[in-house]
Amino acid sequence: MAAAMIGRFQPFHLGHLELVRQILDENNEIIILIGSSQANYTPKNPFTAGERVWMIRNSLIESRIDMSKVFLVNATDDDNNAKWFSNIRSVSPPFKVLYTGNNFVKTLLKRESVTIKEPKLFEENLFKGSVIRKLILEDNAKWQELVSEAVRKIFREIDAVERIRNIYQTWMDSPFSEPKK
Repeated sequence: MAAAMIGRFQPFHLGHLELVRQILDENNEIIILIGSSQANYTPKNPFTAGERVWMIRNSLIESRIDMSKVFLVNATDDDNNAKWFSNIRSVSPPFKVLYTGNNFVKTLLKRESVTIKEPKLFEENLFKGSVIRKLILEDNAKWQELVSEAVRKIFREIDAVERIRNIYQTWMDSPFSEPKK
């Protein structure tokens, strides 16, 4: 049976890649659940679900991960958090183990029949999508060391750096930003 990991992968980075390796060292297959797959073109979620699938797949292939052991599944959010996991179960192959360090996810899954495994996170404070996006906004090229060459190539193809900057500059004027309080 496969084990699962969930993330937004905004973008998929080397910390995620290390977790994939860890899970495959401990399990036969992995289900990578692409969370908030309906979200895109926002400061927190600049990439589409399809772009994230592309980044993940190309990074895994570049790293010589056996793709016959990998499932990529888009998982949407649900306004009713109590239903969120049952929705994930409905779109995913079965799994009994979920790797997550997210305390909110752990809280949601306390009553579910899934074993939670704490991942051995790889330089946790550095390998975060929010850190990468912040470095991009600061025009700090260090972000490129935090993602695979495959992700850097996709960034160039979709002009991701410019997209992230434009989204941050224009977000407050968008009809989708939170109302001002």
